[in-house]
Amino acid sequence: MAQQKIVITQNFNERVASVYERLSDHNKLGEVFGVPVKRIKDGRNAPNGVGSVRRIAGGPLAVEETVTAAEPNRSIDYRITKGGAPIRNHSGRIEFSEASDGSRVRWTIEFDAPPVAGPALRVILEKGISRGLKRMA
Repeated sequence: MAQQKIVITQNFNERVASVYERLSDHNKLGEVFGVPVKRIKDGRNAPNGVGSVRRIAGGPLAVEETVTAAEPNRSIDYRITKGGAPIRNHSGRIEFSEASDGSRVRWTIEFDAPPVAGPALRVILEKGISRGLKRMA
């Protein structure tokens, strides 16, 4: 397995709170990923908070991601907890900050994958998320 890392930065002409609200709501993430996303388990203290689970896409390629940490208007950490083969140890962090023209999102993903599949999956994820964030901006 080879480790892969993706770092995507996108500026928004909106306040951090507005961008955080959209990206923390599992049921709105379909805009970013371009596939169906649905919250299937509420978090401990908030529907989309720590412990919440979202299902991305359908059928045999579906993955489930669990929010492992969340600090409103600052960051969201998550990891794949079901599905995703051949990806292993997939974790993501979305960081939110103020910018001179609004706000900035920095989305970092790390995962392990076989040497041949890893780079291809990295490109697919990077392009898909970048495209989705630009549509939102």
